[in-house]
Amino acid sequence: MCGRYTIRELRLLEAALGVLSSLDFEEFTEKVNQHGLYNVAPSHFCPVIRPNKDGKPTLGLARWGLIPSWVKGKPKMQPINAKSETAATSGMFRQAMERRRCLVPADGFYEWQGAKPPKQPYFIRMKDDKPFAFAGLWERWKPAEGAEPVDTFTILTTQPNDVLRPIHNRMPVILARSAYERWMDRNDKSVDVADLLKPFDAERMEAFKVSSKVNKPGNNDPSLVEPI
Repeated sequence: MCGRYTIRELRLLEAALGVLSSLDFEEFTEKVNQHGLYNVAPSHFCPVIRPNKDGKPTLGLARWGLIPSWVKGKPKMQPINAKSETAATSGMFRQAMERRRCLVPADGFYEWQGAKPPKQPYFIRMKDDKPFAFAGLWERWKPAEGAEPVDTFTILTTQPNDVLRPIHNRMPVILARSAYERWMDRNDKSVDVADLLKPFDAERMEAFKVSSKVNKPGNNDPSLVEPI
């Protein structure tokens, strides 16, 4: 699974991924640019990239933990991950797989090794330490009649590559830059993009042990990604 990730340099996102910014994201950027995001956790409002009405990729905010638009009242589940192998046929994710695919920008993520606590956290990133994007799904949910809608998202997972296999039996789907447009194209159905849902090239990634301080969502500083 993917339960924590990082965006250490928000300023780099727009330039690195070639996207526009929505107004809510610009306000968010001003608040967190000084410190970065070293411990993005479920329920946090996070940057996601979606096409705007003109089809241009645009950064906005959504809450991590998917709630389908058809859910009424308090949701029983808010999954942070979706299995790529079954998302197209799952009642929870099927509609989003067809029409509401997004990119979730990051520059690293954490995974925990071990069957029982205390598990060892690892930080995983690209060898060149550049930003990348997870394959995500999003939904717009209305908590109640007359309430403001809430955008939510989940991250797709797949089988691990050689870097992740010793640590965990799943990894997030990381998309090649050349696949971004295809993944977000509303004209393509889930079957048309199924080939993108695969383990990322292990030769471009690295993983190392980090402090268990990352276990607490409230911790957010550069020491979380320092090797131990």
